[in-house]
Amino acid sequence: MSNVLVIGGGSIAEKHIFNLIKLKYVVYSFTSNKNFLKGNKDIKKIKSINKVPDILFAIIANSTYKHLKFIETLAKKKIHIYCEKPIFYKKFNYLKFKNLLKKNNIHFFVGYQLLQDTKVKYLKEKLKKQIIKSFVANVGHNYEVWRKKKPRKESYYNKTSLGGGVIFELVHEINLIRNLIGDITEIKSFKSQFGKEKCELLAVSIIKIKNKILGTLYQDMYSKNLFRNLKIITNKFTYDIDFKKNIIFENEKRIFFKDNNSQINLLEKSICEFIKLIKEKKTNLEFYDAAVNDLKTCLSMHQK
Repeated sequence: MSNVLVIGGGSIAEKHIFNLIKLKYVVYSFTSNKNFLKGNKDIKKIKSINKVPDILFAIIANSTYKHLKFIETLAKKKIHIYCEKPIFYKKFNYLKFKNLLKKNNIHFFVGYQLLQDTKVKYLKEKLKKQIIKSFVANVGHNYEVWRKKKPRKESYYNKTSLGGGVIFELVHEINLIRNLIGDITEIKSFKSQFGKEKCELLAVSIIKIKNKILGTLYQDMYSKNLFRNLKIITNKFTYDIDFKKNIIFENEKRIFFKDNNSQINLLEKSICEFIKLIKEKKTNLEFYDAAVNDLKTCLSMHQK
């Protein structure tokens, strides 16, 4: 058995822990949430990350504004890092951290689990032989339900100043667009916040990709219904992914996917890919570069 450290005390950290136990790892938990998995004998709770012996890797799944501190600490300890997205919420010395990771031979992975979705992989193969013309991405959920386990006043997700808000919360779409369609060269965003909230709950963006591809992105953090759709129009087909229904419309044809594309299953696949890279000793920083590029896009959406 190998030791793994999970930093954070929210729902994503909990799902990671259950997956790691299933994968037969010894899990150490570091969090300020005293009630996190209370009474669970399968994890070892610690008060300092220095108390874990021989860590194979660590998962950073705490508040966005705390990520950078732990990335630096773990990298200096030469511990491989799996970091939940986004990597951070404001500009930092990208090159300094990249050089630190490279110097200490750190495998750095980002929790974009949607890349493990079979619909995304299917579409990526299809798009290789086609010319993309345009796209429309839509995503929404009700954050009061999504984050119901934690009192809102104590949380970062409804404070833009701490890395919350719809743009950072729903960054998956930025990463999907970059992976399936291409690098974002220009983005113009319009944002709204409601009532006394200290963050944007709605954002609509117009996006320009290299090769003159244009598209739109709608992000809604206060939707009554959970939805996630991505439509891509090419010179041959119109593809429309419905993540909730687990299907792709390919023109008039419906393609159903029987795979388990639940969040916890995709997180497990993502972790397994990370572990495979560690075992194969394939050190590269493409995931770090992708996370930095996605952060830069988010900052552009915030006009920073």
